[in-house]
Amino acid sequence: MKSYQHETVNTQGEVVIANRYRYIEGEPKQYRYNSQTGQFNIDGDTLVLDSNGKPVREFSFQPFVFRVFEDGLFNRNREPWAELFFVDALNCVSSIMFNGTTLAELRGVFKKLLYEGAEPKSLCHVVLTVRPEKLTSKTDPTKSWFIGRFTFGPAPAEKVQELAEYAADYPIYRRDTLKQTANYLSFSETFALPTTDVIALPAGEQDVSTAIGQEATTLVV
Repeated sequence: MKSYQHETVNTQGEVVIANRYRYIEGEPKQYRYNSQTGQFNIDGDTLVLDSNGKPVREFSFQPFVFRVFEDGLFNRNREPWAELFFVDALNCVSSIMFNGTTLAELRGVFKKLLYEGAEPKSLCHVVLTVRPEKLTSKTDPTKSWFIGRFTFGPAPAEKVQELAEYAADYPIYRRDTLKQTANYLSFSETFALPTTDVIALPAGEQDVSTAIGQEATTLVV
């Protein structure tokens, strides 16, 4: 039995081995951070609430797969994005994305994990907490947004290993954001592109998985 599996009883009363985590390949549960409101939601319409039924003031999660890349997504110009995958409280494999000033904050976490401590770490070794903070433009006081400020703490080693084993057996990705035009800036060792039939390549273009493999020694953090 794998570390991410457990015994359960099915509807026929039989003891079976099942995965703890719920996941449809390429279609993780989607969490979103709205930098205009400073709120978190699911699928763009369901607010993430606290135990009192109010929007959460901060959001914590343990990444186990991530990539940082540049691409044109959601009808926007090309820009850097961070895409992080985690398992939520309902054991659903989930994703969340950050860009802009919040991504700049996340890069600061990357640096701390790489340079501090006896050994380099990555986002897959920590529990991240992001807390929105309102900022106002210095050049235009009428414009404001919410930057995500990050803090982090060590994740349980057993959970890190368990999630890594799960990612080794099940390709973790979000199909609608995966494009052959992406320029990869960084990615976790647990990130693996699916087969090329998922990412259709125009004739004559290089297989993106091959391109990543050639650069992995310099990009993996």
